Amino acid sequence: MTKQKLKKIGKAFFLTSMAVSMSVLPLTGCGNPKGKGGSGTVYPPEIVKPKINVYIENSGSMDGYVKGVTEFEQIVYNYLSDINNKDITDTMNLFYINSEILPQGQVTKNNMNVLTGFIATLDPKTFNAKGGGRGTSDIAKVLDSVLQRTNENTVSILVTDGIFSPGKGIKAAQYLPNQQIGIKNAFVGFCSKVKDAAVLVYQLSSQFNGTYYNKEDSPKQIEEQRPFYIWVIGNEQSLKTLRNKIPDHTFIGKGVEHVFAIASGNKEVNYAIKPGSGVFHLDKTNPKTTIKDWKKNSKGGGTKLAQFSVNVDFSAFLQDDAYLPDTSNYDLNDKDFTLSITKAASGSYTHSLNIQSPIIKKAALSIKLLSKVPTWVEDINDDDGSAAVPGKTFGIKYQINGLHEAFTLNGNHYTEIKIFIK
Repeated sequence: MTKQKLKKIGKAFFLTSMAVSMSVLPLTGCGNPKGKGGSGTVYPPEIVKPKINVYIENSGSMDGYVKGVTEFEQIVYNYLSDINNKDITDTMNLFYINSEILPQGQVTKNNMNVLTGFIATLDPKTFNAKGGGRGTSDIAKVLDSVLQRTNENTVSILVTDGIFSPGKGIKAAQYLPNQQIGIKNAFVGFCSKVKDAAVLVYQLSSQFNGTYYNKEDSPKQIEEQRPFYIWVIGNEQSLKTLRNKIPDHTFIGKGVEHVFAIASGNKEVNYAIKPGSGVFHLDKTNPKTTIKDWKKNSKGGGTKLAQFSVNVDFSAFLQDDAYLPDTSNYDLNDKDFTLSITKAASGSYTHSLNIQSPIIKKAALSIKLLSKVPTWVEDINDDDGSAAVPGKTFGIKYQINGLHEAFTLNGNHYTEIKIFIK
């Protein structure tokens, strides 16, 4: 039965891959209070291949994802295979997790059979046979257990449905705010021991055929597409390397539906005013950050505006091409100025911050790249929890908000660009 299931997974994985290729402590928080921002050059740290720990939640609510050959199994198999094949790590440890952490073997370059066998036996019977407390799911405790085993040289991957199931007689909805606080506290502790801590949360989906437990822990059999989540936790450089080598679009099945990326903030980036991006002179004392003799553009008709651009290198950040160009993710301190963001033409920079104003005046501009919870988190959150809602997860926003609160305890921005107009 095991070999037959693996053969089916392999066949489904091949067909999906072909389709994809054709379509192409607590007071410190996660910030960097010593960071000052500015225009200094930042050199990336030496890249060391991390150890990868993979935790598959095997509580009772997860059984429906592994009944038969599912996208859940194919997505996890493909992702873990890519991590191993693309030389991201030399060691991958596999675990089940519920109220306990249950070791399931180690994958190495020369022993992929461990991963193959692990995926082949993902089914409700195996989940049950592996033991642990499968009757309840406390996401805050699960995350805390994972974080306790994650350090500078470790990347932890947690695969979960994200549903808090406290057990019979306990009303889950009343405990969701406590889940948020518990997750915040766990990540604050994590950030105190891991420099440049970072997290990726992928939302994906798979066929689900099994028992869905609502907020009252009342079971109901369902067969439908359900969301699940992959949490990737470690230091920012390791996660950036992982995401670069395994881009979001390479996830199989229906692919990554949403992703939330967050990392320690208040960092320095390299930036400089772009010569020739407006009518002005660069200040000779501080040419990278200061302009003088600023004038409105005299060419063309319509409203005359004064303008200039600032080239910035955001390459060290985990945020992607959907987040960085979005002006709603920035704070500009002077409302007489407007901001737009484009890709930079220079190879030394990734983006250009374009400033315009109908008013000529002296100014000390501050442009902050903010850390924000995206709107999709609220969109996919189910606040009721009485029944399965397609595409939504009961209480997922409390988990993401707890994570965000930990990383923004000392400030809600990743970096600050300061420009002076004389």
